[in-house]
This record gives sequence, structure tokens and C-alpha cells, in this order.
Amino acid sequence: MPAPSLLHARPTLSPLELEAGESCDFVLADGSRRRLELLETGAEILFTTRPRPKEEFHSARTFYKFHCLLAIDGEPHRLEREVPTWRSFYPPWEIAGLRIWFDAVRDIFDFLLETHGPCAPSGQARFALQDATLRICPEPVFPWCPLRADGLRINDCYNGEDCWLGPYFGASAHGGLDINHRRGTPIRAPIGIDDHAFFNHLETGHNNNRWRGFRHWPDGSTWILQCHHMTRLTVPEHRPLSPGQHYADGAGVLSGSHDHSHFVFKIVREGRTHLLDPWILFWQMYQDRDDGLVIWEKDGRGGLAGRPAGQEPGVLDPDGPG
Repeated sequence: MPAPSLLHARPTLSPLELEAGESCDFVLADGSRRRLELLETGAEILFTTRPRPKEEFHSARTFYKFHCLLAIDGEPHRLEREVPTWRSFYPPWEIAGLRIWFDAVRDIFDFLLETHGPCAPSGQARFALQDATLRICPEPVFPWCPLRADGLRINDCYNGEDCWLGPYFGASAHGGLDINHRRGTPIRAPIGIDDHAFFNHLETGHNNNRWRGFRHWPDGSTWILQCHHMTRLTVPEHRPLSPGQHYADGAGVLSGSHDHSHFVFKIVREGRTHLLDPWILFWQMYQDRDDGLVIWEKDGRGGLAGRPAGQEPGVLDPDGPG
């Protein structure tokens, strides 16, 4: 499917997937226009201990980088990412009034598999765009699970590799973001959720408890959030969730050698589903804490709760509103 030729800034993120030579105009909130053209992409392995190409091997480690050359109003900009290191948790670029998350390039699959969850871009490169004066969505984003005060750490991503696109066992791009925590850790809605349910469950013969929630935004976008390895839901399915509401206990099923929860983020826009790095959501969580929009508090159950700025402490009980 060809890339859209024109995107307008909306209250929520705009995913964009481009082939080399394709361009797209992005209209900022003030009406000014920026032309983006993808000139080239590339990827290379920095270091690996796997014995054979494209073959998972227990305890193997692979580190790689990828880049693109993106022209913005005719001026080329080289964007570069590194995975899986602390640089996987990167701030977006801000160029010419645009905020740009450089998410993936197809080139990484020259040396990686896609057997640990869907994650490959449908174009040669995948981005998420927003006007630099706007947030990723129009409401504050609450902590999804307990988080370190100083940011995410790659060592907390399963074996230290399972960030978004991290090479699982040295060979398979990871289709999600793993965060290690104890079994039964409270999992909370980062935003308001319109509908939710398990889409895989042990009781229906699956090997995992996988949860999915939907948020339909007025601008026409739908966000899909997923959590896997859930121990149980703490609220009934198919009911709305309030921001910050405790809806599940995590890290309890098929969580391997490190108890963890697996987070997934997708955006559906104009009928097309775009897979994106869940880190984008966590980036906004930290921004909203630092900007004083959401106050982080321990919830008394080993979890982390958020309350809106201006709400008195103690109003938000450990199970969240709703």
C-alpha cells in the first residue's frame, strides 16, 4: 500500500511508513507544511555471539544499529538507532516543528527473524510523527506498571535484550517490550480504554493469558494496547477502564526465566494497522510525571499508581478509580 501523500497533525500520533523515494507532506498545527522524503535506509550488526546467521541460540546476544536518511523540506537528516542498549529508550527527534520517532527499517530483517511476535514495518522505514507542540494523545498517560524513577533499563527487559525489536536469543526481533517484575504485579490502564478482554487464555486452550484493550479517539485513530503473561484480570471484560485503573495482575503465565509482562502498541488509522514501539507510551508517562500532570505513588501492593495533578493523595485507592 503506498504511503499517504498528505498527513495533518491530529491530537494523536500519526504513523508513517515510507519506501525509499516516497514522500509525504505533513501539515503542522499552525498550518505550515513540511515535506518528508525517505532517501535511504540501512542496518548492520555491531556484535553477535550467535553461532549461525538467523538461528536462535540460547544465551546468544546480538547488538545492531539502523539508520535512515530523511529529507525534510529538502534538507537531509541522518537518524540512527541502536538496539538493544540503553539507547533503545531514546527521546524523539525534533526537527522543523516535527517530533519524530524513528521506529524501524526493513533492512534489519536481512539478519533477524520475525518469529517472536509481528514487528516488521510494511514500508522500508516506519516512523511516528507529531507536531512538536502536541502530546502523543490529548490526555495524561499513567504508569502502566511499576517503573524506575530514572527511566527504563535494558537489563530489565527479560535477558537484557527484549526491548522493541531486540534480538531474542540473538536472532529474532522482539515484537513487544518486556519489563521484568514479580508475579502478581498490578497492571494499570495508561489511558482510558473503551473495551478490553483476553484474546488468548489458558482456559480456552492457549499457552498464555494475553490481554487487549481498545481506545477510539475522536480524530478517527484507534489505539490497541496489549499485555501478555497476565496472571488474572481484576475487572470484568468488555467494560470501559479509567486511566490509572488496576485491571490485571501481570507476569504470571509462561514468563520464562524472568517473570515479566510483555507490552504491545498498535495504531489503526484509515484502516491500516501500524505496529509501534511501546516505549513511545512510556516516554510520555515520564514526560507527564516530569511536567506535573500525573503524580506517581506507591499503591501499597508493590505496584505504582498515578493520580491526576490536583487530586488529593489518598483519593485514588489501590485498585484505581472506577
